[in-house]
Amino acid sequence: EVELSSDGSAVNTGPKGVINDWRRFKQLETEQRQEQCREMERLIKKLSMTCRSHLDDEADKQNQKELQEKINGKVAW
Repeated sequence: EVELSSDGSAVNTGPKGVINDWRRFKQLETEQRQEQCREMERLIKKLSMTCRSHLDDEADKQNQKELQEKINGKVAW
């Protein structure tokens, strides 16, 4: 009797099964390596953008003022 795995393929099928398992392992290994590279790139971008320009600060202050004015306008009855 043939034993089946969760994905429906046979378990312990000999050389073909070993080759398929090896291919699947290599595919997962490649996907994991790609995800690690993407995560490293995200981390590099995050760590490299630690400073803010004066213009960024001024824009944030202006946005904060506008937001506060909207809030005050809606709250004042």
